[in-house]
Amino acid sequence: MPRRGGAMRADAVRNREKVFDEARRAVADGETGLTLNELARRAGVGVGTVYRVFPTQRAMLESVLEEAVRRLADAAGEARGRPDPAAALVDFLRTALAAALDRPGLMDVLITGSDETESLSRAKGELVAAVSRLLGLVRPAPALTGENLLKLLCGLVHAVGEHPVERRGAAADAYLALLRGGLAPGGA
Repeated sequence: MPRRGGAMRADAVRNREKVFDEARRAVADGETGLTLNELARRAGVGVGTVYRVFPTQRAMLESVLEEAVRRLADAAGEARGRPDPAAALVDFLRTALAAALDRPGLMDVLITGSDETESLSRAKGELVAAVSRLLGLVRPAPALTGENLLKLLCGLVHAVGEHPVERRGAAADAYLALLRGGLAPGGA
């Protein structure tokens, strides 16, 4: 709990970190529906501590995945400096695809319009803007926006995820090659 100067007590900071660490672990293991009561049990803290950190289960998921959203926005921004914009876009999509396959719930957080946390909403806006700027360098059909490219990515995640783990890399390569062909001048 914050003191007068706004600083948290050392034990409160430790408990907050325990809660975040356990939430990250659960989401990484695909437990996106973990209840806050179960999170408290696993973190070894009181339920009230968890509810002070995450008011709802959705806020927990958003907070854990916000860091991944920010990393994707950074990756899209970095890709803009590459000499071949279409290749840069495909490489960004490959990075985003891998991130989504490694972090269950990420695509749901990306395409859902109702965010509980303002910071996630800002991070998503930054990601859409960065992807839109990268996409602008490729100059695809005007209907393809950064926002709907992220929705297309959701479909790619689902399609690749349907393959056995050992074939996902080849499936991702095939789907991304198809997408790149559509981005090329005169592409399908």
